[in-house]
Amino acid sequence: MKIWDANLQALKARDRAGDLLPDLPAGPPAAHRVTLVPGPCPTLQVPGAKGRPVTLHSPREAWKEAEALAARAPVTPSRPLLALGLGLGYHLLKLLPRLAPEQPLVVVEQDPEILWAALQSLDLTPLLARPRTVLVVHPDALQTVSHLQTRLHLGNGGGVPLLWGHPASLRAANGFYEEVIAAFQTPRAVPPRSCGLKKESLRVLVVNSDYFLIPEASRAFKQLGHEPEIITFDKRRDNPEEVLHRILQRVVDFPPDLVFTANHLGFDREGLLAEALNRLRLPSVSWYVDSPAIILNLYAGPKSDLSSIFVWDPTYVPEVKALGFTQVFTLPLATDPGVFYPRPGAELSRWRTPVSFVGNSLIGSVAAKLERLPSSPEFLEMFRQLQEAFQAHPFRRLDLLLAEQGLAEHPLIRQLTINQWTDLEAGIIWAATRNYRLKCVRQLAPFKPTIYGDSGWGEMVAAPFRLRSEVNYYSDLPAIYGATAVNFNATSMQMKAAVNQRVFDVPAAGGFLLTDFKEQLTEVLEPGKETVCYHHPEEIPGLARFYLDRPEARRRIVERGRARILREHTYRHRIQEMLAVLRRNI
Repeated sequence: MKIWDANLQALKARDRAGDLLPDLPAGPPAAHRVTLVPGPCPTLQVPGAKGRPVTLHSPREAWKEAEALAARAPVTPSRPLLALGLGLGYHLLKLLPRLAPEQPLVVVEQDPEILWAALQSLDLTPLLARPRTVLVVHPDALQTVSHLQTRLHLGNGGGVPLLWGHPASLRAANGFYEEVIAAFQTPRAVPPRSCGLKKESLRVLVVNSDYFLIPEASRAFKQLGHEPEIITFDKRRDNPEEVLHRILQRVVDFPPDLVFTANHLGFDREGLLAEALNRLRLPSVSWYVDSPAIILNLYAGPKSDLSSIFVWDPTYVPEVKALGFTQVFTLPLATDPGVFYPRPGAELSRWRTPVSFVGNSLIGSVAAKLERLPSSPEFLEMFRQLQEAFQAHPFRRLDLLLAEQGLAEHPLIRQLTINQWTDLEAGIIWAATRNYRLKCVRQLAPFKPTIYGDSGWGEMVAAPFRLRSEVNYYSDLPAIYGATAVNFNATSMQMKAAVNQRVFDVPAAGGFLLTDFKEQLTEVLEPGKETVCYHHPEEIPGLARFYLDRPEARRRIVERGRARILREHTYRHRIQEMLAVLRRNI
């Protein structure tokens, strides 16, 4: 209560003529929408888009985070600074030493409960006692703007304010702050859209973090007569700000017509690169071959009309559009026939086996996600419950799954940061995939299959399974696929309708594929003629036995499947299709 009392006294003692505040209570009111989370640095959980919780500050590095944000604040003594989002006030306290005494600071906050939480968490007296600080706390954007314009004369004789936002607050109350920002942004003429894509030969800046799709796409651009320029970085070791600087510098040195990446790699989470490309009117493309719903939740910033998202699974299109992207299209996976082609017998001999499966056990992947989540027995039981519910009825978003299980308002869920929310969703999908994959693979036991993968498989299966170490995608897989009589596939549960990479690579390498049915499969290959599929795990042994006993039937299916892949499903086809879509829509 000492902090609350000191802050309340400072608040009452200040000249509040310019403030717009709710009635001040004697003590901290009960919170109904926000959750104050104690810790090394107190933080606050607030409801965000679709009810998903947003954590306003780092629970361990809030001061460091605030210092970095304050360093980027526009400080001009002659112009008012409009600070959007109070949070608990870390960033505002770090800002004060940078402000000239005469510079007006106007703090805008939508939710009074956030103000009450701030008053009981940090010593805000330096901020509250500052004569040129104004506090505007009101839930209605129109009344907030009216107060700023009529009482404070901002934008109306009082000078156009500089805008400075607290990123997490902006995400949590995006609609409110967008209205405030729109009222004070200086209108700018939007340059005409780039017409560079109309050129026959394009300069393409390809952002590469050593992801498998990037080399294939780059070769396809080159085969089609375009000029790809690759910029590489290590997403695990390289500083995000340094990566951003290098990309922007390359944009200057190699003026591209298009920026291309996969899974948003290279784009910073604050949206600075997206904003810079939009200002340059430079189109960008991100081709998603993993769940965009999980990845894009981590990215803020503007959604440009020149930013296009291609998803390999068509069912993700509505979800991505709901995040604010307007240019969203479907683009299935493909193969590179320069890598996946039938190898000579000498290369196949060491890999000969009747049945094989190549894939990760996902044991380590799930464990890594759980390490970043609360470790209490209650939370682990909740994770198990959610995973089983997802397994029974897959392909639901986490928010819907939580609501169905009655866990949406559980304190342990509300306290999750946005990164932990993403880890929880990915962990559930991977755990369900692990169980589904194991159930399917166990059906192969009568054929003594070979499994190429990580050591986690040793925890799940034993003899008659023959376990081998992980193999190289480029140097080993083409020969493995060609040398195996029946290549088995069980699709990840993040794919609601799409088929995975194996569906394209195995036939291209001259291999026979037994895969699970997905809606997209019929658009890619004809089941029974160009590939073989099962609808339920119980069908696997019968199909495997049938085709192991009929090498001629396998050969005909492989020939037809490979011809279809080469005719329609190479990366050259996909890049050609992607550019055609961009040219029609941009």
